[in-house]
Amino acid sequence: MRRTLIVVVLAVGLVLTAGLAPSGAYWYYGPRWSSNPVMSLQLGSPSSGAALIDGSTTWGAPVEAAMAIWNDYLDRVDFRVIRDSTASTGLGNGVNNVFWSSTIYGRSFSGYVAYSLWNTSGNSVIEGDIIFNNQLSWNSYRGNLRGSTNEIRRVALHELGHVLGLDHPNDHGQTVIAQMNSNETNLDTLASDDISGGQYLYSLGNGTVSFPARDQSLDFRNQLETKYRDQLRRGSAATFVDREGDIVWTSEYYRYRVNGCSHSQAQTRVFAEIDNAGTYGVCGSASSGSVAFPPRNESLQFRNALEAKYRDELGRGASQSVVDLEGDVVWIQEYLRYRVNACSHAVAIDKVFAQIDGRGVQATCG
Repeated sequence: MRRTLIVVVLAVGLVLTAGLAPSGAYWYYGPRWSSNPVMSLQLGSPSSGAALIDGSTTWGAPVEAAMAIWNDYLDRVDFRVIRDSTASTGLGNGVNNVFWSSTIYGRSFSGYVAYSLWNTSGNSVIEGDIIFNNQLSWNSYRGNLRGSTNEIRRVALHELGHVLGLDHPNDHGQTVIAQMNSNETNLDTLASDDISGGQYLYSLGNGTVSFPARDQSLDFRNQLETKYRDQLRRGSAATFVDREGDIVWTSEYYRYRVNGCSHSQAQTRVFAEIDNAGTYGVCGSASSGSVAFPPRNESLQFRNALEAKYRDELGRGASQSVVDLEGDVVWIQEYLRYRVNACSHAVAIDKVFAQIDGRGVQATCG
């Protein structure tokens, strides 16, 4: 069954420009949000009183989940939410309404699943509404589509993409896997093309903190292995992450973290990189002064998740390492902390090894 998702764009005092970004197949309009879009959810709960297939007890919950998925990849803005909003609905009222209706502000849906409408002022989007067609069957579930039952989270992902300023790539001659294509499909999350589109519109770039060359970081990791084996006399244990993958992806996690990304955002972006979905911008600027790193428990959570990803998703076989996972993230973090705070490669290694030898945390170099 063909399920078409559509967007209508209304501009205030502006002729919209649209284009294909040179680095991807996604299609975008000109205006963008200059502040966080605050979405007023007015969807209520299932009339039956029963939970949805995915366990949600309200229609707003899967829509919020869709916002959170987008937020993991957006840098300059985040979707915010007002739950159970009682605001009046209407385009031009300054409220980003998300609600059910049998019409599009009095116009027929003509069989369409959902509609997005937005207003602009100058080069900024100032309002974005999403209307779900309440004459159709709906639920919330993952996986393939279930007959004629539309799935609200994936439709919300699509409509929120319109609110951000993205259009249908397949309506502009592009052939690509994307949630932003005009038809509802079995794809139940964002594809790399969707993410690239959001990043193109809202990326902050690579950040203000530069990390050392990967060959130097790998050299540190190799020397750490030697120190644990020859000086600390540690026994080996199984790991599914090879040494190069360990230093590359752990460093990427830290690069995102020190440049404003949360634990969830950083891990999501690293894993997208591992899945060949691109390299993403960071989430903000580092604080002035000495560069601060995340709490070690979050770094260890990431490293454990990386181990599981290599084992369960990439199907990598086990190898041996004498550096335990906690020691791995602690000392990589310390090496990088010294490096981004003005220490050379050799000096950073000496300072880390002094810590391992019990001589305390060393002063940074800048």
